[in-house]
Amino acid sequence: MEEKVCPDKAQFLKKAKWAIRRSYWLNQRLPKEYHSVLVNLECCSLHCLRVCLQNCSLLPEAEVLLFDKFANDHPDILRDYICAHGASLALLSKLIENKNLELLECFLDKRRYYSEMFLLPSDAQIVLVKSDDVDFFQKVLNLGVQLADEAFALLLQRGHYDMLAVYCKSCFWKDSKTYLQNQWFDIVFQRHDMNAVELLLSYFKLTFEALVKLVDTGHKDLVTTYFKTHDVDKDVQCQIAQSTHKKLIALYLQNKPFDKAAQLDLVKSGYKDLLKMHYLKYGLNDEVIVFQASLNFVKSYLGV
Repeated sequence: MEEKVCPDKAQFLKKAKWAIRRSYWLNQRLPKEYHSVLVNLECCSLHCLRVCLQNCSLLPEAEVLLFDKFANDHPDILRDYICAHGASLALLSKLIENKNLELLECFLDKRRYYSEMFLLPSDAQIVLVKSDDVDFFQKVLNLGVQLADEAFALLLQRGHYDMLAVYCKSCFWKDSKTYLQNQWFDIVFQRHDMNAVELLLSYFKLTFEALVKLVDTGHKDLVTTYFKTHDVDKDVQCQIAQSTHKKLIALYLQNKPFDKAAQLDLVKSGYKDLLKMHYLKYGLNDEVIVFQASLNFVKSYLGV
């Protein structure tokens, strides 16, 4: 029995048919209300669809429909469409959800051609991180994808150690001179994720603020290992020496000496016991000794 079409639907399809033909014949853009009709092939052929898509980008929901209908049987339609028009977040999410690396690579190649800073847009990066799929994540990273700050922060928040390890290995340099941003450190520190902290220490240096938080929460062993394995910049040494955090200063001096500027700051701090510790273990710079003697003379002269 032939299916009946209501008059309104029939009139709509008639208008859609002529709009699609104009798009096909005259290379005109197809009005948005007919996008799903085009993709569903309700009044056009597969060949007509291919031609229309050369000049017409679809609404996000129509892009998803295009994937659902043709990704398996006619993936070339999706490849040609993405190469010509890119992909919306809805379609990218669909590609990630279905782990369709081939079509995702088409999108990345287009972005790479236009020298986009982040090959994968930030919103799509977040979808990728939320997938919690280590293997697919690795494959996407191998295509040159790096995470923007927002997506990397989410990766830290989710506490997926294997994904974090894969990302660090793929995108960071071991023992780099770069400091771990305090906001990134705070994310893992607030979750008491010391495994993640130790992993990040293989790729980043710690700020003074991060060192203080670790010592204050009883992670002296981690800080000791850090001081033994990392070169501490002069500025951070001075921050340590200028601080009132005697535990941190003592922990540093148990592992390595201050440079001249930090020694001067230690003299100014008035911590005689810590200065003695430095002198007995490492000695003092000649200029620092002269400064200390001069300071004592001035204090004696002034009676302070």
